[in-house]
Amino acid sequence: MLDPGHAVKNDSDKIINPGAQARHGVWERDVALNVAETLAPLLEAQGAKVYMTRTKTNPWRYGYSSQADNRGRAILANMVRADAYIRIHCDWNRDRRFKGFTTYFYRWGSRPLAEAIHDSLANALPGHRDNGIKRRSFVSVSSHMPAVLIELGVLSNKVEGKELADEGHQSHLAMAVASGIIDYFQKSKS
Repeated sequence: MLDPGHAVKNDSDKIINPGAQARHGVWERDVALNVAETLAPLLEAQGAKVYMTRTKTNPWRYGYSSQADNRGRAILANMVRADAYIRIHCDWNRDRRFKGFTTYFYRWGSRPLAEAIHDSLANALPGHRDNGIKRRSFVSVSSHMPAVLIELGVLSNKVEGKELADEGHQSHLAMAVASGIIDYFQKSKS
């Protein structure tokens, strides 16, 4: 299950969980969706059955708060019995010097998935700050499968905000995440 973060709409078609915005205008919700829609066919080419919480043609609608939205996405992952739940996000910080990528997990059984994806991102992003792998409850307490939340970069940082808006960089990120997911499943089968 790929979960491009944010952009939940209510019944009136209004976005109630917009996510962060870069100084140069790109929205987190759009970066996350572009990365996920590039990532899905890469995984499918390896034989995976990929589900997405939202697509360009099928926006996610659930609840009236970000907490209910995130819980609903995890419940969807449980309903389709996903083997992994990957939440795709971009970070934002008041300190415009803050930068880098971070991978989060909550349950200890999710750590191998977090490590595989994070290692792949670290290899694909030389020169970018590696903020590490961290354990936090906001990843997903509702999902029944390994779950991670990836912060692909920092929108509030001038350089990374521009990079995250670039389609070529988004494709590069998608390939790195795909490589990590594939590596995780290959190791878990052996």
